[in-house]
Amino acid sequence: MAEAMGRIAMPESLRMLAEEQRDQLVGFLEARYSDWIPGGLDRDEYQQRFARYLEQLEPIGLKCAFALTFNHVHEHRYGIAERYYEPLGIPDGLKHMPPPIVQALLVLSGLAPLGWDAEELDWMLSHVPYSRYIFPSWRNAFHGPIASLEPAERRKIPTATRRMEEMLLVDFPEGPGLHLEVRKFNELLLEDDKEDGRIPLQYVTDRDDIGPQVSMVIRPIMPEYQSAHLLLFMSELTGPKPTMKWKRAAETHVAQQPAVLLVARALVGLAADRTPTADRGEISCLTPHSGAILRASLWLLALQPDAPADISLIRDAAAYLGAGHNGRNGLCRSTTGANAGVEVLLEIARSHVDATTEVVGALTRIRDVVKNKNLHKRLVKVVDQLSAERGITPSELLETAVPDLGLDSEGAKTFAIDGYTARVALTQGARGPAVALTWFTVGDEPVPEPAKLKNTPERDTVKRAISEARNVLASQCRRIERLMAYDRVWTGADFRSRYLEHPVVGTIARGLLWTITSQESENSGYPRRADGAISWELVDAEGKAHRIADDAVVVLWKPWERSTGEVRSWRSYLIEHRLRQPFRQVYRELYLLTPAERETRQYSNRFAAHVLDYPRMQAIVKERGWHGTQLGPWDGGQDTQLYVEFADERLRAGFSIELLELDEDRASLCSTNRLWFERLIAPDTWESVDLNDVPRGAFSEAMRDVDLFTSVAAIAPDPDWTDHPNGQVREYWSASHTAALSESAQVRHEYLSKILPHTILSACCQLTDRHLIVRGTYRSYKIHLGSGNILMEPDDSYLCIVQAPRARSERIFLPFEERAGRLGTILSKAFMLMNDHRITDPSILSQIHGARPRTTGS
Repeated sequence: MAEAMGRIAMPESLRMLAEEQRDQLVGFLEARYSDWIPGGLDRDEYQQRFARYLEQLEPIGLKCAFALTFNHVHEHRYGIAERYYEPLGIPDGLKHMPPPIVQALLVLSGLAPLGWDAEELDWMLSHVPYSRYIFPSWRNAFHGPIASLEPAERRKIPTATRRMEEMLLVDFPEGPGLHLEVRKFNELLLEDDKEDGRIPLQYVTDRDDIGPQVSMVIRPIMPEYQSAHLLLFMSELTGPKPTMKWKRAAETHVAQQPAVLLVARALVGLAADRTPTADRGEISCLTPHSGAILRASLWLLALQPDAPADISLIRDAAAYLGAGHNGRNGLCRSTTGANAGVEVLLEIARSHVDATTEVVGALTRIRDVVKNKNLHKRLVKVVDQLSAERGITPSELLETAVPDLGLDSEGAKTFAIDGYTARVALTQGARGPAVALTWFTVGDEPVPEPAKLKNTPERDTVKRAISEARNVLASQCRRIERLMAYDRVWTGADFRSRYLEHPVVGTIARGLLWTITSQESENSGYPRRADGAISWELVDAEGKAHRIADDAVVVLWKPWERSTGEVRSWRSYLIEHRLRQPFRQVYRELYLLTPAERETRQYSNRFAAHVLDYPRMQAIVKERGWHGTQLGPWDGGQDTQLYVEFADERLRAGFSIELLELDEDRASLCSTNRLWFERLIAPDTWESVDLNDVPRGAFSEAMRDVDLFTSVAAIAPDPDWTDHPNGQVREYWSASHTAALSESAQVRHEYLSKILPHTILSACCQLTDRHLIVRGTYRSYKIHLGSGNILMEPDDSYLCIVQAPRARSERIFLPFEERAGRLGTILSKAFMLMNDHRITDPSILSQIHGARPRTTGS
């Protein structure tokens, strides 16, 4: 923090230094230092000579030398810039302090306290040399003298006492709780002025962008003197949960002064009113002191009988505190505050059972926003605890707490803005569930977005509603997809209320296949409303409707539980009707135990020895909900284990990877190792599970994720690795052209076998067990269905195509893959190569023709 240069005139008592001694002092301060040897004896000898000079002075002379040194620094506008904290220098208007003066200040800072009076202290503390982190420390010189003043004298120098607070905070940082020396000085100042005392500096500091607003929101509610004592009490809460002693004291505070709750609510509102993914200032992380009072405020609200009324406030505050700067990293703005928010919500759910659904919804919202691994882990544990206490599975608890976002039964919400209506609606788009925005006039005529509404607060409200809807829709889609690993069962009544008729979940559920079982039959199909829009039914592939009775048993349709004929029938149905599901369900891969895995029993090497692009793998790992420490050049960064939990089964899958290559001290390549499963037998205690004992759904879903990692992040499609100096990398890349197909690539093979006969490719393409063979004018080409790499016949030379035109391939409907997916890439390459005589790119033509003479044969 920059020092405010003092404008107070130097007291006469500090000018009484003899001329000879003054000249000596100036000689020290302006000493030559250009010939000082770094780390040599010159600096130490200088300090010793300066200390001997000070020893010969009388007490008054010593004070004068101290003051004149400060004044010399002030007049020359010197400042200290530490290399670590201020590598780019010091604020404009200041100059770097010469080393002799720095050494003199170090000697002065170590002197025994002198007999300063109030006027002298006021001047000295207003002229402390600039250093962002107050170096050297002046606490030893001034703390005792300022604390020894009479209260009336201390009240006259508020600037000096504030500066002393700052020094104490630097010397005694938080942790845990407010340091005793800081607290004693705060209480001393409050005792000096029982009517006009001010809030201690640590709570209103500009070291974060919340501190400066604290007094602003408290002042209308409570006098500063009283609120100062309240904040000091709040700092007594040093752990994530309050002790019984603190709870009793909090109860007393509230009973004696009900406005305490208004203060707590106002403080929590400072965080809750902010958007987790956006910051108002450059300093997003809160100081420990701001985090401490927010933690205590959260608990003050949670301990009240009407605590459920504040769940949304607590949720929004915890989401903001748990997110990183602009919501983009895994650092919490305040770990203290975010963890308190989670514990407070758990407390409310336990004390108010009827509020459990709302609490779980709040926890889910926080989980969707924050990226901190430890906080994520705690959120999962809290949900597990609540589900165990309620006697239900975690997935069942989560599905009862999905927010409706204020949407109507059709999944829409309207905003009236300046003569227009904005309608935000969840829809089934061409590529799955989506959020649509439509504008209407007063007469309900659709219009383009009015230009005059752009960049207005009302338009920002609509924008935030769209963003929240997209986030919740994506979160629920991931949640329902995770149900593919479980054997969940619903009654018809629960299925309708929790899924089909929920404004958010219904958008997803109505795009998936479900199966109903009754005493008479078992039928699968897509849900739709029956006549009268009161009841629901499933419509099968032949168009026959089956009513969903209240007592029917409903399960999520899974291909491995259905007959081969039924799976093929539904896959054909999707292609015929051009239906894209919210996630890959009908075309979902099935992973069964291999003979090798049955033999190893404890682990699988099916996806070992792949070489992956590590940053790309990290991204897909996070997206799929896996977690683990990062690879890097640090100790322990050579290998790591990634995990994903199957909470309902009390299982987790583990996958090990190893560092293969660094790029500028960051992991760039990794290799894969084995996959295994563990069961939770006690809190934080896991034991290995035989692969034969892992439920089929959990095994298949874990293997599918790892297949996704090795497919998406593999270096195989990237030609840049052709001549890599690492032999392991080169060998892996070369082998990828002909490698056996994984389950995901096998599904690709099956889909191509269905659609090729109906496209122009059928005349010149042929499917083999691993490749799509394309016959062009000049050559035949083998496109590998796993990596997408191309080999040219007859010599199997590699053909590098960075990006093929996609216009024709995008006309083919892909029910389970986005345009940028591997299947779309393979098709775009096939369309390009079937007409290789029309290729004009010289880099591709040079590879096709090589050294051979160019021909025009068919």
